Amino acid sequence: MRRLLAGIGLLLVVSAPLWADDDLDVTMRMVVDDDELTRSVVREIPLPVPETPAQGLGRGGSAAEAASEARERGRALGQDMRERAKEAHDLGKSRPELPEPARDARNRLPEPARPGH
Repeated sequence: MRRLLAGIGLLLVVSAPLWADDDLDVTMRMVVDDDELTRSVVREIPLPVPETPAQGLGRGGSAAEAASEARERGRALGQDMRERAKEAHDLGKSRPELPEPARDARNRLPEPARPGH
């Protein structure tokens, strides 16, 4: 039974590519204008003419303006964030001292483990 199944499987594997092979192969050959056309040329396929853009590459128009505005907004946001961070840092320096019990508790904390000791 195993041999029969193996034989059928082998037959299917070998015959499938042969059965699927059809006669739709196409050969393309580029023909230069100077070449003489023969009967082997079946038809000519014209290439579409590329469309020229309405605006040239050097003229960015509204896209360049939008990019410039976005860049300026990003800079302004960055400066605003920097100023806020500086204000928060300055507020941290001017905060009042901890009360006595909190300072004592902080002093009683164990030293953190140091690598290499």
